[in-house]
Amino acid sequence: MRNGFVKENNRKHRLAESEMSLIRTDNEQWTAAISPLTLGTVQLGMPYGIANQLGQPDEEMAGRILDAALNGGITCLDTASAYGSAEQVLGRYFQKQTRAATIITKFTLQVNRETTLSDLEAQIEDSVNRSMERLQVDCLPAVLLHRPNVLGQFGNQVTELLLRQVKRGNIGTLGASLLSFDAQEFAENWRELQHDCYELVQVPINVMDRRMFANGTFDQLTRSNKKLFARSIYLQGLFFMKPEALQDRLKPAEPWLARLQDFAEQEGMSVAEFAFSYIHHMPGIASIVFGAETPEQVNANIALLHTPAIREKTLHELAQAFSQVPEYVITPNLWEGK
Repeated sequence: MRNGFVKENNRKHRLAESEMSLIRTDNEQWTAAISPLTLGTVQLGMPYGIANQLGQPDEEMAGRILDAALNGGITCLDTASAYGSAEQVLGRYFQKQTRAATIITKFTLQVNRETTLSDLEAQIEDSVNRSMERLQVDCLPAVLLHRPNVLGQFGNQVTELLLRQVKRGNIGTLGASLLSFDAQEFAENWRELQHDCYELVQVPINVMDRRMFANGTFDQLTRSNKKLFARSIYLQGLFFMKPEALQDRLKPAEPWLARLQDFAEQEGMSVAEFAFSYIHHMPGIASIVFGAETPEQVNANIALLHTPAIREKTLHELAQAFSQVPEYVITPNLWEGK
């Protein structure tokens, strides 16, 4: 039996081409239901996170983690075809559920100079079909481009191919997951990404990472009324590691973690409360994506929704203090190469 939400979502989006204007209404209804927290499920499909001590949970533990999320009012789940077996775990879980959630999945298009429009169409068709099969659904509620640089290279061709999937009822809502804030790279992608059909944008942002503000991309995104999902707010768990206990490849983060701990103490907060509050009270953020290895971690993050805002004086001070954090420290995919 298919998931109830997906059945309804599928019915809404199987529209004739002449009815495409109705999709905007349906998507507005969908975005209105976004919960302030989104459970990231990469941990359910593979060992993930610099501070991960438990590895990938088994199916029983994964179910308990998902139960804790749904019981706590979380309506959005973030996954991706690249997250090991995460999509399959979600598919099996919801086959046994009467409850529903909005699953946001992602896929990456592999392109080079020789890639043709037919190649792109085949990749998109294959990616959509594989995700629907793994998740055991008839429609993917939301799909993000995992590496949207393809938009800068192929422009509206990719958009048109994705919109065909929307018209066919295979995808509900479109978006992108940004990985880089290089000004030129963002500008190339933004020419296409700014269009209304891309409603959701996932961004890596945390108290140490000032790149979005320094180059103006955060202002562009908020002015465009995109629904922003903040991820990496704990920098893959780096914020919770003791500065003096860091391995050699992470030693460059030591003084910055010590400074972060000082700021948290100054506000009378734990590091988790401080890092969460910084994003939660930031105007323009629709939802915070977080990962969990246990149900207790899910509940702890839900409890953080009641964390008070950081004082304006402290916000100003930390903006100055973290304005020169080395890119290596705030870019997890660089850590392995150190």
